[in-house]
Amino acid sequence: MPTELPAASPLDTGRAVRDIFLPLVAHGAALRRPQVGTLAERLHTDDRALRLVRKLRDRYGDGPLLFRFSGRTIALVLAADDVRRLLAEAPDPFAAATALPHLQPHAVLGTDPSLRAARRESNERALGSHQPVHEHGQRMLELVREELDILTGTFGWDEFRSIWSRVVRRIVLGDSARDDTSLTADLDQLRADANWAELRPQRGDVREGFLDVVAAYVAKAEPGSLVSALAHDDGVHDPAGQVAEWLVAFDTAGIALWRLFAVLATRPAELEPIITEARHPDASPLLAHAGAAVQESLRLWPTTPVVLRESRASTVWRERIAPAGTAFAIVSSVFHRDDEAVDFANSFEPSIWLDGRADGSWPIIPFSAGPAECPGRNVALLTTSTAVSHVAAHYDLDVDPATRAKLTDPLPTTFNHTTIRMGFWRT
Repeated sequence: MPTELPAASPLDTGRAVRDIFLPLVAHGAALRRPQVGTLAERLHTDDRALRLVRKLRDRYGDGPLLFRFSGRTIALVLAADDVRRLLAEAPDPFAAATALPHLQPHAVLGTDPSLRAARRESNERALGSHQPVHEHGQRMLELVREELDILTGTFGWDEFRSIWSRVVRRIVLGDSARDDTSLTADLDQLRADANWAELRPQRGDVREGFLDVVAAYVAKAEPGSLVSALAHDDGVHDPAGQVAEWLVAFDTAGIALWRLFAVLATRPAELEPIITEARHPDASPLLAHAGAAVQESLRLWPTTPVVLRESRASTVWRERIAPAGTAFAIVSSVFHRDDEAVDFANSFEPSIWLDGRADGSWPIIPFSAGPAECPGRNVALLTTSTAVSHVAAHYDLDVDPATRAKLTDPLPTTFNHTTIRMGFWRT
C-alpha cells in the first residue's frame, strides 16, 4: 500500500514560509505591490527560493513535498518531470486556479468542471488561440502603434501603464473604452482586495459596478474588439465571464514589455535583429525576433510567479500518495533560473526561442503549458511583439542609471519593474 508523500519538518516549513510562500503572497498574486517589490529585489527573494528548493530536494528527494498550514495541504513541486505531468494532466485530475474567483466565477480557470470544456472552447474561439494571427490582428497592430507614437520623453511605470491600458481597453472592449480609466481603477481595486483572499471583505458595490460596465461594452460589442468575437450568451456558458482575466493578462504583459525595454536599452546588439525585422516586415511577418525577446523577458521575470493546480482525486507520485484536494505549487523562477539545469539561466538569450532550446526537457513555461495553457498566448505575443518592434524602429532607448547598473550579467532574479525610468527619443 503506497504511503503518503513526505511532509516537510516544522523547521523546513518555517523556512519555506519565509523564503517561498510569504514572498509570493506579499508580492501580490492578483496585483503587484510596488513597495514589496522593492523589498523583494533588495532581499533577492527569488535567489533564496531557488537555494531552498535545492536543499529540500537534497533532503527529501524529488517530491512533491507536502506542507500543511492554514487548514490546507500544499505540495511544492521540486522536479521537472512533475511540472510536465501537472500541466499535461489538466483539468482532470489537476484543475487550474484563478486569483479572482469572486470576480469571475465563470472564467475558465475557476469554473465548474461540467461547464469548463464549453467555456474553454468559447474563450479560445474569441481569442483565436489556434490561429497564428487573430482575425482582428491587423486592427490590434494599428492600435498598438497609434498609442505608442506618443512615447517621446522620459516615463516611469505609472505613465507607461496608463498608455498601455488604453491599448488594452481598446483591444478588449473597443475604442469607446479608450479613456475609461474608472474601469481599470475598479479592476485594480478588486485585484488589490483579492491579494488578501478571504482576509478582506469583498467590495460588492465595486464588483457589481465593474461587471455592469463590462456587460454594457459586451452588449454593444464594437466591431474589431475582442468582445465582438464572443459567442452569444445562452445564459449558461457566460462567454463574457473571462473578460476580466483578459484585462488582467494584458496588463501583466505590459509589465514584461516594460522590463524588456529596459533590458534592450542596455544591450544595443540585441536590438539590431528586431530593428531589421521591423524595417523588412515581408521577411519576417510574425516578428520572430521581437516575439522571442518578449518571451525571454517572461522567462527571466515571470509575471505569473507561481502556477497552481489542485488535485480532484488522490494521485500517486513515485509510489507515494498525495491526498485529494492537495494544491500543487510550481514556482516558475525556480525552474526558469536554475543555472544547474540550463546554461542560459541568468542571461538575456532570446535566441533560445528561435533555435529550440526553450523547448527542451527542462520546463520553461512563461504561458504555462498543456490543456490549461494561456489561451491568449498568441494575442499577447502579437501585441507585445508589435510594441517592441515599433519602439525599436522609431525610438532610441535609454534607461535610468540605477536600473542600468542592475542589468549587468548575471541578470537579477528579482527585478522590480515599478522603479524603472525609460527615455524614448524619436529617431
